[in-house]
Amino acid sequence: MIDSQNARTVRGWVESYALFRNSQVSYPGFPQATSTDLLTEMMDRNSSDQAGGTERLLVRSITVTGNELRASLCSDGWDVFYFAADGTYHGEQSELALRTLVMRKSGPVTTPDTSTSHTRPAAQELVADTKPSPSLAGRTPYDIWLKGPRDNVFNNWIATSWDVSSRPPNDCVTWFKQNHPTVRYPSDYAYGQRPNHPVSPPPPTLPNDPGW
Repeated sequence: MIDSQNARTVRGWVESYALFRNSQVSYPGFPQATSTDLLTEMMDRNSSDQAGGTERLLVRSITVTGNELRASLCSDGWDVFYFAADGTYHGEQSELALRTLVMRKSGPVTTPDTSTSHTRPAAQELVADTKPSPSLAGRTPYDIWLKGPRDNVFNNWIATSWDVSSRPPNDCVTWFKQNHPTVRYPSDYAYGQRPNHPVSPPPPTLPNDPGW
């Protein structure tokens, strides 16, 4: 399933979302495969705090109905942490969540008419070989953690929403327990007091698995 065209589209968008929010880089075509509202939201939320560690994602389902693609994913962020620009520990991501990605089919991508009010912002011209800025304290080298497709995998789909629910279904919980057999779920640790939070410097981000 993970090698199907629709799965590559979903995976490419989700991975690019994480890259773009943390360093404003992406796989080729991601900005054009994202609605202006979503892209603006990502840019507005970009801050000097940087993520470290590894997020695990499980694709539960991908459903295509007409011009709509809807994907449901379990998101395990137990090993994702946030750090300030100096590399000091700042906080952690929610340990388990349900994510829903909705995409709409578009026609062929064309160069926008700059004389109209509907042109895309300049940030949408970013591609995968754009170098990250600012520098990412504690990350593995750029050419290691940005191992991804060099071609456009989005197949004219455009993401319109990326929703999150903190009430994951039972299959997500079972999967989380398989990932972390020694962790009790739901965790009885308060936010900010998780026992596995790291000290400076941030932990490395593991390469994508499976690889592209």
